[in-house]
Amino acid sequence: MITDEETFKKIFEASRHDQKTLVEKALKLAEESGEVAQAMLSYMNAPACGYKGKNKENVIEECWDCIITAASIIFQVEDGKVDGEFSTDMRDKKLNKWIAKSTTKAE
Repeated sequence: MITDEETFKKIFEASRHDQKTLVEKALKLAEESGEVAQAMLSYMNAPACGYKGKNKENVIEECWDCIITAASIIFQVEDGKVDGEFSTDMRDKKLNKWIAKSTTKAE
């Protein structure tokens, strides 16, 4: 199994060769998000969407495209020198916030 650190190391290394501008990457992320939505609608057999025949593997694939693209944006914003401690702290902060909201019952 590939660890988080190895995954991001690979993404950051590949990002060194990516010719897209920061704006182009942001637009690519939006495009990839749309592909997640398209795959999910088809997977859930939403009206007029099920014919595309997408399955859970397609949903997972498109989610990974989003993760990879977002990580590449982080790499570029950091000018290729990702502050590991800052990124880890931010990840943990956002993850903890998401967990807190996810586990709080709506009233």
